[in-house]
Amino acid sequence: MLQKLYSSRFTPERNYQIAKWTFFVIALLLIAFAYVDVGTISIGSNNYNLSLIRLNKAIAYTIAILGLQVVIGYTGQIALGQSFFFGTGAYISAWLIADHSWPFLLTLLIVIPSCFLIGMILGLPALRIRGLYLALLTFGLAAVFPSIVKLDKLYGYTGGAGGKLTSNYKFIAPSWLPFDEVAQALQKIPLLGDFFGDGPLSTREESRLWKFILFSLLAGLCFWLVHNLIRSRPGRAMRAIRDNETSAAVSGVNLALTKTLSFGVASALGGVGGAIYVAEIGIASPDDFSSLVAIYLIVGLVVGGVGTLPGAVIGGLIYALVPDWASSTQSVSFVPERWLQGPTGSLILGVLLIVLTLFLPGGIVMGWRKFKNKLLRKELSTAR
Repeated sequence: MLQKLYSSRFTPERNYQIAKWTFFVIALLLIAFAYVDVGTISIGSNNYNLSLIRLNKAIAYTIAILGLQVVIGYTGQIALGQSFFFGTGAYISAWLIADHSWPFLLTLLIVIPSCFLIGMILGLPALRIRGLYLALLTFGLAAVFPSIVKLDKLYGYTGGAGGKLTSNYKFIAPSWLPFDEVAQALQKIPLLGDFFGDGPLSTREESRLWKFILFSLLAGLCFWLVHNLIRSRPGRAMRAIRDNETSAAVSGVNLALTKTLSFGVASALGGVGGAIYVAEIGIASPDDFSSLVAIYLIVGLVVGGVGTLPGAVIGGLIYALVPDWASSTQSVSFVPERWLQGPTGSLILGVLLIVLTLFLPGGIVMGWRKFKNKLLRKELSTAR
């Protein structure tokens, strides 16, 4: 009996998943301790900075793109206004932290239901319009958001054009977390210890580590919830609408409820991403939530892979790192130096989007899966 229970719980596929996630968590912790201060990655004659600040921004973008996966990737609704909810979550969190001295985690109790309800209300037009008209409507929300937060009537809540500061709020690492002991143990590893600094961690470095781990746990919780959602009955209804809306309606799917639910979930995730973003940079500024951000989030979605959960992670990293790293590139073989001057980050993102659309229409994740399946088929054919 015990053997049957063990074999049912620990199948090869489940063991593979456990090993994969264990490796991922260990790699994440090693990266956190290695880049707790600003580190540099050298490629040729170019140096690229990497720090927990940029990785925390990547986490914020990842959660926002995860929301787009729900409404676009799994429900098939073309929504381009995620920066509206990204900014809404950021401003609500900033207002509660700055004016009411709320702790960061407690602000999420207001951010999540507020963005969810706003998303469901603004998702009602999706019941009557679709396609490009829905895309234009939602993009309009992203376009007007910076103007809304600059209104004089909202100055007490948003700070107007100057933004809402939260820099006085400090993330203090719990005393029971052995950050310093772990760091010193990693520093003693032969050949690799130099990557983890020298000596004990400062209070500021422990605060950075705590923020990164806290944001990573929030992201993991969001991914777990979305993973369970898309495997549940409402998730199957979303995918049915994406594949064929008429067939879904004939099969008994409640189109109105499912569509508005997907908008609500996507908006709530966008709000969480915005709250993390403002907690990292310390200010909610109108320019950080413009319509350009909405476009970049869509680019991250497409480049990572529409309808794939890992695609949100890849898209968030690309959005957070590629523009900054592109502007840090000083020389590339066979590329004139004058081409590397100016806003090369946007140029590289645009070129990457065009190339992937032409050669990998499913994004990086789907391209990797196709490549892996080809390798498996070749191995099977040679084994026979």
